[in-house]
Amino acid sequence: MKYLLLLALSWATSVVATGPLPVTRSGLAGIAGFTFYNPYCGHGCFRSFAPYKLQCSSTISAGGLTTADAIAHELALCRASDFPYLSSIAWCIRTFCPENVRASTIEKFWETQITGDAKILPKWSYGETLANITKTPTVVASGKDLVLNMTMVTTYTTWKLTQDTLIYFFRESARESYYGLAILLTAFGLPLVLSWLGYLPFMTGFTDHIKPWLYQSIVGTYHDRPLPFLIGNVPTLGQSGYIAVIVILNIVFLTIGYETLWPNEEMQWYENHYQELMAYWMWRTGALAFCQLPVLFLFSSRNNILLWLTNWSHSTYMLLHRWVARLFLIQTLLHSILSLVLYQDDGHYSSTVDTPLWYWGCVGTVAAVIIILTSFLVIRQRAYELFLLTHIVMAVVCLVGCWYHVWADDEGDFGYETFLYATFAVWGFDRLARVARILKTGVKRAVVTDVGDTIARIDIPGPRWSSPGQCAYVYFPTLHPFRPWENHPFSIIPTAALTGCPNNDGPVPTALADPEKNRPITVTPRPSTQHEAYKNSGLTLFIRKKAGMTRCLKTRNELVTLLEGPYPCNPTKEVLQSDRLLLIGGGIGITGLLAFVHRHPNVKLYHSVKADDVCLVEALASLLDQIRDKEIVVGQRLDISGLLKDQADLGYSKMGVVVCGPPGMCDDVRATVARLAREKSGRCSFELEVDTFGW
Repeated sequence: MKYLLLLALSWATSVVATGPLPVTRSGLAGIAGFTFYNPYCGHGCFRSFAPYKLQCSSTISAGGLTTADAIAHELALCRASDFPYLSSIAWCIRTFCPENVRASTIEKFWETQITGDAKILPKWSYGETLANITKTPTVVASGKDLVLNMTMVTTYTTWKLTQDTLIYFFRESARESYYGLAILLTAFGLPLVLSWLGYLPFMTGFTDHIKPWLYQSIVGTYHDRPLPFLIGNVPTLGQSGYIAVIVILNIVFLTIGYETLWPNEEMQWYENHYQELMAYWMWRTGALAFCQLPVLFLFSSRNNILLWLTNWSHSTYMLLHRWVARLFLIQTLLHSILSLVLYQDDGHYSSTVDTPLWYWGCVGTVAAVIIILTSFLVIRQRAYELFLLTHIVMAVVCLVGCWYHVWADDEGDFGYETFLYATFAVWGFDRLARVARILKTGVKRAVVTDVGDTIARIDIPGPRWSSPGQCAYVYFPTLHPFRPWENHPFSIIPTAALTGCPNNDGPVPTALADPEKNRPITVTPRPSTQHEAYKNSGLTLFIRKKAGMTRCLKTRNELVTLLEGPYPCNPTKEVLQSDRLLLIGGGIGITGLLAFVHRHPNVKLYHSVKADDVCLVEALASLLDQIRDKEIVVGQRLDISGLLKDQADLGYSKMGVVVCGPPGMCDDVRATVARLAREKSGRCSFELEVDTFGW
């Protein structure tokens, strides 16, 4: 124990000379004039004498002290009343600090920094200490075993190197702040700027010309459909522009703005130019990783403020979330690798590997790697609930690792935790808002009806949500009592729209085209029986039964249900302002289109459904009958290219297209709209919104 305490005491007395010095308040370096070392000359003097032993420090013994913090506290008490220590620093300040440094600045530094603990004040002020020096000191402090038992001096070379080390370290820290904020503000502000530019009067024609290029994918027609072998989803050209900006900023800010003491001097903390530059890269990568955390969590949140402030869809933000996550992981891995290489090269690896700084950093890095590895599309599709649970747990572990990594290094004194505070705020707000939405709606008891073998109808009494482009996340906690948190997003339809009839003469039959039998099929709405009680208020969901939570849905009169929503999935303003609105749905995707029917005066509905799912059309017939212009086909895919070309040839100047269906259909619509918009540029413009079944 004695040797451990001596080691801790040695660390407490020397740490200030071998690394960044904690400061009295935290913040981002260089922002709003915040600096770590004010004045530099004073900190240069303090650190020039801090490594030496004091007469009183030799009396610090076990005495119940078992931690480095406790020993550092005792050392601060020792320094507070040790005149040789205080007078040596005071004389150094008097000798080397320029005249333009204010006395008040020196006195503030003296009170808050000189003991190493801002809570422990020195026995004498700076002025009093100078006044008590009776003769000019001449003994130069040197040697590792020196005991500071009289007022001594340090050489100009030692003081200058110490001060320059602090200046260059702060300069790098300030650049990290500027570059990190630049990435953060660009990532957050670019969607705002691009969205708001579209509202300027002179931008309308310009945006109409560039949108066809922004809609298309960068790899063929792949976007909602994954690439072969489930490699992943590729962005559109518009999304790629945003991604390119963030990637370029990461690369540029990682490679520019390095200033080193070499070749004039060698940094006091490192032995050569290589180590100094490696240290700068290590710090820079850590800062650039941290600055992207708030945006990373914001883009994945359901209560993303940008969904209300921009015209970008939730699916776009989720795609960008994955790209920002990759950049975060790259910066994190670079930070970890550079740390390992540097600490091995400067000989500090063996003494650091067992410290909280090191192992909490490893925890954060490993958690980030696990998150990325378990987020591949093949895992999301085949084990979504496992992916989601792992994602959340590892995200918490990663944040905890980041927090203690920063705290163990500098106790939150250098501003890195500022980005973590922003991340906690974003994630905390999202989670609290989710709970608030659920509590606002309350516990509901839904009626479940089997519409067919693969589709269930869920009628939920109470809520009145009917705006287009919205969805709700639904919980059925009693279906899986051991996983009550499971929830999924579904399109919502007002129940009254399904139970009402379009006129007083009863339902009007809906004609469907059956290409296999080459004759029309007449579908009459099913009479409303058990749903009659909910025809004036409530929501209805149509859910396809798949593996997971939905496969347990069976006919029952009461199913405990929690609703979280409504949430905006896609912006609707532009498509609703078009001259003609085309609604294209595939299978159960029609439920995401019906809310548009009564919000536009000129609507055309296209819907294709499998022969086995004709029951869905029967269940929706009372609502479909109210749509005058529609084409519904059974057992055959829609001719996307043909129908869109026919509509474009009608002569409307602005055509709105909303598609909701399987990924293949959505990609076909996207590619066709982009092509037709380019071909008819200047004659017919297109507004496109896509709501796909994604992961």
